[in-house]
Amino acid sequence: MSKLKKTLIVLFVGLSLASCDVMNQVAQMANFANCTFNFNNVNQIQMLGMNLSKGMTKENLNVTQLLSLTNAIMSKSLPVSFNVNLNVSNPNSIAASMAKMDYILTLNGKQVVSTTMNQAVNVPANSNNTVSIPVTTDLFQLFSGESADAIVNLAFKLAGASSNPVNVGLKVKPYITIGNQQLPYPDYITMNKTLN
Repeated sequence: MSKLKKTLIVLFVGLSLASCDVMNQVAQMANFANCTFNFNNVNQIQMLGMNLSKGMTKENLNVTQLLSLTNAIMSKSLPVSFNVNLNVSNPNSIAASMAKMDYILTLNGKQVVSTTMNQAVNVPANSNNTVSIPVTTDLFQLFSGESADAIVNLAFKLAGASSNPVNVGLKVKPYITIGNQQLPYPDYITMNKTLN
């Protein structure tokens, strides 16, 4: 018997006399066992405050932007931010919802962030919803052993420029609220996508 099923049996027994609202919340957690999480894309990429549009390369930067990039390379600090978008598909006849979500993101095997998104997400019955996960990091700190060119190319690769592939790994753990307690999904849901 899976961890999720054991957890749900305990919850159903313990809450058998509870209100319909609480039972509905437990059912919505159970629905996550049937939902699928798929990595959709990366968007809203910003580097040094510049928006990197799809397919943009260093050659598309103007003189002022190139100067900012050169200064960043000299100071070994390249802050970037972006959104990782997940598609959550709910094949169930009732909604699946979560109160918050823990997530761990990696780029080429290096952990970028491990934190919590405190935002409720509802996926209606028989439908999909997109969840956007915000990420902020400094690529020079993250990839300190890499060359400056490789680090800069990674930022542009997130925007879809052609260069070496980048592997984006993501683990998510949804939570639901029952009464005054937030209960986690039993295990992390793991996804990987290679940006070619």
